[in-house]
Amino acid sequence: MLKRLLYKKRRFYDDDFDWDNYTSDSYERRLKGDIESKYVTNVQPSQAEIDFATGCVRLKEAKMHPNHHLLLDAVAYLKPTSVHEVGCGGGDHVANISRLFPKCAVSGGDRGLTQLEMATDRHPELQGKLGLQDITMPYSSHWPKVDLVYSQAVIMHIHTAVSHLVALSNMFSCAKKHVLLVENNQCHNFVGDIMALHSGGHLPWQNMQLHIFERHGARGILASNQTLDLPVLSSDTKLREGIKPSQRRLKRSNNDSLRGLYGFET
Repeated sequence: MLKRLLYKKRRFYDDDFDWDNYTSDSYERRLKGDIESKYVTNVQPSQAEIDFATGCVRLKEAKMHPNHHLLLDAVAYLKPTSVHEVGCGGGDHVANISRLFPKCAVSGGDRGLTQLEMATDRHPELQGKLGLQDITMPYSSHWPKVDLVYSQAVIMHIHTAVSHLVALSNMFSCAKKHVLLVENNQCHNFVGDIMALHSGGHLPWQNMQLHIFERHGARGILASNQTLDLPVLSSDTKLREGIKPSQRRLKRSNNDSLRGLYGFET
């Protein structure tokens, strides 16, 4: 109850997390309580069958969280040669992709050093593949440049000023071909914001198409500068079909979008 009262006092432009205090200890408690109590988080090659023709990863006697399973399917479908995760946390997604797709170069970034330390403790093979990265900082040429950049439940928590818009722009700047967002689709107007960034000249891609990538009951936004045989996504309304609306989240997302000023008008 106290946590709920304190949350209500937070202002709309505060991020969901105090990132400096979002430690590996607090993350690990959420991981064990919310995810590992129900799902497998680490998949070995012997537990999976990859069908590149259909872009599916079939698991044998293992049940993953739908969002996590969707990430593996996306790699099987897109067949990237390199992948980078924004906000890699405990490193499970990067590790799973590295194991199941050994020819794919993987990397992950996170703004929390304790998160990265936990990731290498959980997956020692990721040593040297993870780095400190604040995706809300101005774009850095030192960041990995890869075929596919993705996030899983990261950008949805960023609400300070226009930081989530900066983060989205940076993800596109790091991606050669594809950007995949697996987020709570009510926390931001992701479709509208990406379209506004593109039309305002804030994205490096000349051509861009947004698609719904839906697997296992999970739904992601897949942006590509390549031609894909997937449903085209034209609005946040379409993306949110079948989702029970949260008026609090939708109000917050609208406020976040209104802070954006795009392009240069004379």
